[in-house]
Amino acid sequence: MKRILPLILTMTLLPAMAAAGPAPKKQFGYPALPRPDFNRLAVLMDSPLFWVQDSDGDGLLDPGELVAAGQGKVLARFVKKGKFTPALKKTYAAMVERRRREAVARELNGGRPTMVHTDMRAAPAADRKVLKELLSAAEIIEQIYARQTGKAAHLKALKKADAPSRYLAWRNHGPWCTSPETAGDPFCSGLPTFPERRSEAYPRDMAQDSTMCKKLQGHALSQMMLNPFTVVKRKGNDLVAVPYNKVWARPMKAIAGKLRKAARALGKEEEAFKRYLLEAAKGFETNKWEAADEAWVAMNAKNSKWYLRVGPDEVYFDPCQQKAGFHMSLARIDQTSLEWQGKLTPIRKEMEEALARHIGKPYKPRDVKFHMPDFIKIMLNAGDSRHPLGATIGQALPNWGKVAREGRGRTVVMSNLYTDPDSKRVKRAQAKALLTEASMKHYTSDPGPFLLNIILHEACHNFGPHSDYRIKGRAPKEIFGGKLASIMEELKAQTGALWFLGFLHKKKLIDKKTLMQAYTQALTWAFGHISRGMFTPGGNVRVYSQLAAVQVGYFMKVKALKFKGGKFTINFKKLPGAIDRLMKMVGGFKAKGEAAGAQKLIDHYVKGDGKALVHMGRITKEILRFPKASFRYSIAY
Repeated sequence: MKRILPLILTMTLLPAMAAAGPAPKKQFGYPALPRPDFNRLAVLMDSPLFWVQDSDGDGLLDPGELVAAGQGKVLARFVKKGKFTPALKKTYAAMVERRRREAVARELNGGRPTMVHTDMRAAPAADRKVLKELLSAAEIIEQIYARQTGKAAHLKALKKADAPSRYLAWRNHGPWCTSPETAGDPFCSGLPTFPERRSEAYPRDMAQDSTMCKKLQGHALSQMMLNPFTVVKRKGNDLVAVPYNKVWARPMKAIAGKLRKAARALGKEEEAFKRYLLEAAKGFETNKWEAADEAWVAMNAKNSKWYLRVGPDEVYFDPCQQKAGFHMSLARIDQTSLEWQGKLTPIRKEMEEALARHIGKPYKPRDVKFHMPDFIKIMLNAGDSRHPLGATIGQALPNWGKVAREGRGRTVVMSNLYTDPDSKRVKRAQAKALLTEASMKHYTSDPGPFLLNIILHEACHNFGPHSDYRIKGRAPKEIFGGKLASIMEELKAQTGALWFLGFLHKKKLIDKKTLMQAYTQALTWAFGHISRGMFTPGGNVRVYSQLAAVQVGYFMKVKALKFKGGKFTINFKKLPGAIDRLMKMVGGFKAKGEAAGAQKLIDHYVKGDGKALVHMGRITKEILRFPKASFRYSIAY
């Protein structure tokens, strides 16, 4: 799964689904303006109107609640015979539009522009030809992903929108807001029609909520309905699952053509990369991805200077957390990854056996053969990989198929993201706002401990009970459901990363200083995700936010963290024991298929009594004082 820090570990803002809050009230077909906003906007628009009070408490403007400044029959233009006139409705619409544009500005200002620039002008001609074809393919990936997010249905209207609204829709893959300060604002939209988010992965006339997900899970053909590479469509009174390459045949064939052109441009060079391009092209035509996965995992830092992953992979766009989103990640290999590969690859078996012993029965160690992470320098993210705010900084794939089942997946760490001076400055300031002076002594801007956490997180997706682990013949998603399975897998990986830090220290592969710095980095990462909130405005789970809340809440409960005076102190003596116990609990739930216990653990810290231990309000206040990185990509060739 994508490891959002973006772990996707990612530092991003993406989506069991909780019940959404009550629908916002409407007036004249628009979100209803609260009384303070109405009066404030009236002044800004030089309107004489004033809403005296909400006499009936319904949150809606009534004719008898309105007065107008001036002398004589000033109000008559807006209220006649006890009813609102067209002039009032026109003014109200103008107020709503002004309020919408204010929200759009706040949404965009919640991102700190961050450019990832790659200069390939001096690269060999073949490389530049490859780039040309891959960048064309990326544009088509964006088109398909727009269908998946629901953006495509609004393209015509967006062409007529104001510039900030158009940019919002590009950045967010649709006219919906995602930044923590505005995601729940009913006026925050890139379109004045305030459309609901509806994916084309399911019938658009269905309410795409937890009820729909449960219906599909209970369908007689649920395996097809929830197959990651299909779209659910209506057929008469029933539902059918249609393969991606049937629904989006034309753009998928176009991408296949671009990939083949890129392969031809390589000539006799880069055989491993060429093979992946050709097998991925076949995948786009057949909707069968296992051959592409085999070619992809055969690529590494030793046989290619390129990194590319293109196709449908992660499920975070999907309200049911089942359908794979189309994306492209393009990068160059960073050779510094070879150092950690050399340290960890020889002890993969030992790491798996140690974790299996710690988790206990019924889990038994597997013969793990996955590749230790490659470091890559991102050049471009498109589709599901291009996040509105933040970016994926570690990823382990594939999620399905033979390669995943056999534990032979490939993991990567994006080594050039969040290394710019602005990002380092902001991260230190956020840590300082939430950690005591004693704990800040172990904070570092050195990327080493930061990258180590990501490496271990991604590696841990391949250790212990994993996505293709079977419990009495059943996959985790069949037992836990897609959403809970996603949370538990990420909670296992992140807690496992902390657990393996202690393992590496005992083996003298890292010193005590690095150990404490990595622990500190991991906790500040958790604070960042908690600040985003536990659910999206539509009620979807924020996976990393919830796992972060479990970790912080549990560490507080067992005194490995202390909160006083608005700041946290890390008890480094108690933290390793706390990590041991949490890892055993989480691993046990996954190994035994204990969905009820897993959900109870999460609910306790997300919305139960344990929520108070997390101190979400304080964390959110401090973290959100700083805009999040909003990445754009520039390639000169």
